[in-house]
Amino acid sequence: MPLTNRHIVAIDDTHSILNFLRITLEAVGARFDGMATASGGLALCESDKPDLIVLDLGLPDKEGFDILPRLKRISRDGNIPVIVLTVRNTPEDREKAAALGADAYITKPFEINALLDMIYDKLALPH
Repeated sequence: MPLTNRHIVAIDDTHSILNFLRITLEAVGARFDGMATASGGLALCESDKPDLIVLDLGLPDKEGFDILPRLKRISRDGNIPVIVLTVRNTPEDREKAAALGADAYITKPFEINALLDMIYDKLALPH
């Protein structure tokens, strides 16, 4: 399985999306953790250093924009891939996410295969 031994964290306050991502990513071998708040997601990522993060922008305690720069600095090389997954679809939001270090931007509703392709690409894995 292509994502075996890869740890992916999703930070999204929509529990159905977290459950969907858990089922999908675990089916392809990833270790998955989901958090519904920015503070919880940031703490998890800082303690467990995942291979990739999927980040929603509209979170109950902070904006995803607020934690994106810190998430980018968590990995050993300072460049953990972060994929923004959000309902926001304005050019301004896309530009801001890119300026803060987002590696990709996908809007909801989304195609799971498009997200999986993006995850494989950002982790430089064959798919």
